[in-house]
Amino acid sequence: MTDLILPLILTFIGLLIALSAYSGIRRGGVRFYTLEREAMLRRAGFTLLASVFFFLGAVGLLIYNRQQLVLEQAIESGEVLEDVPTTAPTLAIFPPTAAPTATPDLSVPTPTNTPVLRRGVVEGTGGSGAYLRETPGGLELEILPDGDIVTLLDEPPQQANGFTWVKVRTVIGSDR
Repeated sequence: MTDLILPLILTFIGLLIALSAYSGIRRGGVRFYTLEREAMLRRAGFTLLASVFFFLGAVGLLIYNRQQLVLEQAIESGEVLEDVPTTAPTLAIFPPTAAPTATPDLSVPTPTNTPVLRRGVVEGTGGSGAYLRETPGGLELEILPDGDIVTLLDEPPQQANGFTWVKVRTVIGSDR
């Protein structure tokens, strides 16, 4: 019964719209000028079109509800229907078992980290070079002229005497 309420409401609305369009056409047939009559007939045409849409909506809902009813009755009676998805029972294992894990292949070499070499160039000393010291602010060991290449070591820089000191290795190989 509840499946019929909405189509009946749509049908009633469509009927009211059609009656209002008809009464509008009957009232204004002779009393108005030609332009006003054309506008009124155009409005009446739109309202009749709206009533047709309401009627089609009501018929569509009735057809849909009927198909659903037939489908439910067929499923309850156990009929096999073509092109109708059915739910198949599934088997669940409780408690769920762990998924197998892959065993590592020992023939494949393991990747190793490649050290990154950071290089630096002595420059900006005005031609006087940079002093290579044993410790920050310590004794001077040698002077590195402009253009010398050094390797920056991975130790963190230190602050001393208002300068930032970085541990380097010279081309010869001495760490300072």
